Amino acid sequence: MKRLAFVLALAVLIGAGAYCAYRYYQGAVLPEQQMSQAYDAQLELFARIRPAIPSARQTADSPTADTHPENPLQAAEQVNPDAVGWLTIPGTHIDYPVAQAQDNDFYLHHGFDGRENRELGCPFLDYRCEGDFGGFNSIVYAHHMTGQRMFADIALFREEAFLKAHQTGYLTTADGTREVCFFAYLNVPGTSPAYHAVFLTAQERQDYMDMLLDMAVYHTLDAAQIPEDPHLLLLSTCTFEFEEARGILVGVVQPAS
Repeated sequence: MKRLAFVLALAVLIGAGAYCAYRYYQGAVLPEQQMSQAYDAQLELFARIRPAIPSARQTADSPTADTHPENPLQAAEQVNPDAVGWLTIPGTHIDYPVAQAQDNDFYLHHGFDGRENRELGCPFLDYRCEGDFGGFNSIVYAHHMTGQRMFADIALFREEAFLKAHQTGYLTTADGTREVCFFAYLNVPGTSPAYHAVFLTAQERQDYMDMLLDMAVYHTLDAAQIPEDPHLLLLSTCTFEFEEARGILVGVVQPAS
């Protein structure tokens, strides 16, 4: 009788262990595998359409180099007409196309190819912003994913030393490539007025700039060092310090040379 009870108890424990292992596989291992596959598929696509960008990671003999000098985004636009730019920050994993939809929801769930991609999404420009990045501010969003995927590296800029070591980025549009000088990092709630994107007067723009500097965890430029009529680039992602926390890296897009 005792032996039967022991066997039954052992069977229950083995069954429970197997069930827990199955749940762990279904809830953690399998989704991670699927996300990795989706991300690798996107990287393969990006490698084929990446424009020739100064200081980007491709080599001089890359098949994309100088392929479309008159429009660096031509290859990306052929894959997705929503393409509006390509963002590169040397020394980070951020080397992605930027799309713009009719809302701020579609590219939270879809890749650059327009397909659902395990919630990796794709970096996208706020639909309220000018598609040529010519407005006063341009806000680009992307998820903070495991494995430093998508915009996870934005959280690294919370350390001022990291920004100083990675102060220059590159924004490529159909008109060419411009440098971006990053100068501030914000840690704000998702409802922050930092996400305001419509400005009617010069005073509203000035008030917004003053607010960004006041809200910044740190900034490496003072108001007097920022161009009088700047084109701001804000890169936003979740950072998890508190509920609905967002990290925003702020830069100034330099004039075309």
